[in-house]
Amino acid sequence: MRFFGWLFLATLSLVLMVQLRLIDGALTSPDTPWGIVGFELAFTQVRAADMLSVWDSMGVKESALVSLGVDVAFLLVYPFMLRGLVQLLRRDDGSDLQRIGARLAAAVLVCIPLDALENALLWRELVTGASTPLALVAGVAASIKFLLVLLTAAWCVGALVTRLFPRPAHG
Repeated sequence: MRFFGWLFLATLSLVLMVQLRLIDGALTSPDTPWGIVGFELAFTQVRAADMLSVWDSMGVKESALVSLGVDVAFLLVYPFMLRGLVQLLRRDDGSDLQRIGARLAAAVLVCIPLDALENALLWRELVTGASTPLALVAGVAASIKFLLVLLTAAWCVGALVTRLFPRPAHG
């Protein structure tokens, strides 16, 4: 991926992330400090139902639905942005770091179906009520997605550091 293509995806990701944070601001409270992320990681019917109850009492359940709608656009952009960043930072020198980067560039695209599944399950809970099977599967999908994002971001930081501060050649 060329730099300007990546820059477009990075800018679009940032715009969508800011929109999501603004929408999700309505969903945070002392009882729901993590907003929609807490709902993504509820894992049980009890925790999901507690959050839905709080959002009902605050009159912001509609904001959760809007957030999931905007997240559909975001989930189609951020994995490609992360993949593009890995591709920009990667050097084909055969090192373990670079081999891991190649795998992460492919693996991070798994975030798309994971995020879509999670959104569909959370949407259903918002509409029909909390359910342990839905909350559990959404939580597992979200956990794997977040792990892939964190690993890819950590790899990018590591690759950037090795570019900015290369090891001196021994000889």
